[in-house]
Amino acid sequence: MGTRTLTQLPAFPDFNTVPTGLHSLSHRQLNFAPPVFDSPQDVSTPWVLFDDSGRALIISPASDFFLASMLGDAKTRIAVGLNSEVGKLPVGYTASALVAAAPDIATAYGVWGTALRGLYHRRPTAPDADATLRYLGELTDNAGGHYYYNYEYAQGLNYEDSLVRFIQRSREAGIPFGYLQLDSWWYAKSAWNPHEKVGRIKNPALPDEDWNRYGGLLEWKAQPGVFPKGMAEFHQRVKLPFLAHNRFIDKASPYRKRFAISGLAAVDRRYWDELADYAASNGIAIYLQDWLDAIYKFSPELQSVPGKGESFADGMASAMAAHGITMQYCMAYPLFMLQGVKYPNLTTIRAAGDGLTRDKWTQLAFNARFIRELGAWPATDVMPSHDTAAMLFATLSGGPVGVGDAFEDLDRANIFRAVRADGEIVKPDEPLMPLDVSYMTQARQTGAAIIGATFTHHGNHATAYVLAFADTPSKGANDFSMLPAALGFSGTVAVFDPFSQTLVTARSKETITGKLKGADAFAYRVIAPVSASGIAVLGDIGQFVPMGRKRVTSYEELANGVRLKLAFAANDPVITLAGYSRSNIVPYAEGAAILSAARDPQTGLFKVALRATAHTASEVTLVLRQH
Repeated sequence: MGTRTLTQLPAFPDFNTVPTGLHSLSHRQLNFAPPVFDSPQDVSTPWVLFDDSGRALIISPASDFFLASMLGDAKTRIAVGLNSEVGKLPVGYTASALVAAAPDIATAYGVWGTALRGLYHRRPTAPDADATLRYLGELTDNAGGHYYYNYEYAQGLNYEDSLVRFIQRSREAGIPFGYLQLDSWWYAKSAWNPHEKVGRIKNPALPDEDWNRYGGLLEWKAQPGVFPKGMAEFHQRVKLPFLAHNRFIDKASPYRKRFAISGLAAVDRRYWDELADYAASNGIAIYLQDWLDAIYKFSPELQSVPGKGESFADGMASAMAAHGITMQYCMAYPLFMLQGVKYPNLTTIRAAGDGLTRDKWTQLAFNARFIRELGAWPATDVMPSHDTAAMLFATLSGGPVGVGDAFEDLDRANIFRAVRADGEIVKPDEPLMPLDVSYMTQARQTGAAIIGATFTHHGNHATAYVLAFADTPSKGANDFSMLPAALGFSGTVAVFDPFSQTLVTARSKETITGKLKGADAFAYRVIAPVSASGIAVLGDIGQFVPMGRKRVTSYEELANGVRLKLAFAANDPVITLAGYSRSNIVPYAEGAAILSAARDPQTGLFKVALRATAHTASEVTLVLRQH
């Protein structure tokens, strides 16, 4: 097939008449795709355009994501074209774009995402698709991982024995980790980095060996200084699946002699097959490709030559999929996120920088909707388990919940608010995402609290989890307000504050208000509809997400009450199920002992304490009727 040298880059669609007064949201071409309001750049994508009434339009490339670029300023021109680096195209080359419109922002995202996923036959990733989405994890990465280029050398232990001891002690203490992340400390690297100066040794207190570097990948194999008998032996000792990190290929890597490498990117399927074979033989269940920003930036052909980017990303995804290995993207530009819509085994995408600190919340929330519409789950990062706000946010995100503590620092109380006794995360059905009103207030820079929500759906019955927070905790909003109707409720709802254990009722068009509290400046509410029989079920209030499907598996309204099915893990302790009722309730349980039942006559808040009668995983039926 011949090529054609371009004198002018094509663009389609190309709108040069744009309504006045539109706001915009785009994601900058930087690592983790930071959202930016009313300041679109040519290379940022997609563009979300909306007016003051909330009517919205989304425009983006729908193919050729490595070469595609948004063009214009969203005020006088809106177009989809190609990178300026593209000089030649094959004869017959075609590319596509996507435009979606709706009366509100959330619906526009849904229309856009459904259409884009449909083009690539992509189904949304299940909420428990792999170990990172299903279980509590121990993360060993930057900005909070105790075992990030660190181990208990002062106690005479090597890297492997330190990690084995951590897992053993955690199991003995009843803290059930479901996977272990292996960051970049286990394989050979150089001291070279394409865009920053690095020292020869990552941690001077540890041995001066190839694994203790911070540069490019030399060889993706466990180093004897970390795992003396290899990773497979380590896997047998800990008996956990691994989430294993990789970075860019070093300029001196021996891989360059055996495989086709473009810049920092492997564009040779044989390279990916070799890595996938190694992963499958060594307990690696999830492949983590990091440094995607550097890989794109310092691999010019990915930006300019049709098919080169696909050779990199397609090769990675298909090789891993052939072994049943799922993937996580890290430090991705928005173009990589868009490209990820093609890969069913891309289950999670890191949505903000290292460490789940409070300043990441805004980016995490706004990126969550973008990532969700591409079929993946947003991934937060490592946190200390004692940070209640971070543990809450990670659980509400619907993605991974990973802590980085040493054993002595594990916070049991917070851990078991996120997970059951078997380590399964009790999570919502979708990520925490901003309400439309928060897109408006962020664009207008009003300083109002950001209001995010997520849900559990049992058939037509919805429970909402609402997190309101200041964009910047040290300044701006100190309170919030919202209507239950904005969450899709009609009629009367019960509004519960899990931290103060207080409850109020409100009509759907009655404003709910509250204060943003603490140094993290946030408020959390669980909102449930009051049924025709006068009962609103809030769920297991020992969990951050009390009606999550891993705890409440079904909900059924009866003529004068409700019936629930509850999932108990082996060794689950007593759980307290709470709700609102207009009068006293009479509980009845099958498969569990009712230890207590009480109702506050002033607020209608009731609590029922249950203990499963079986010592193994079991299902309990609970019926609540009005007295």
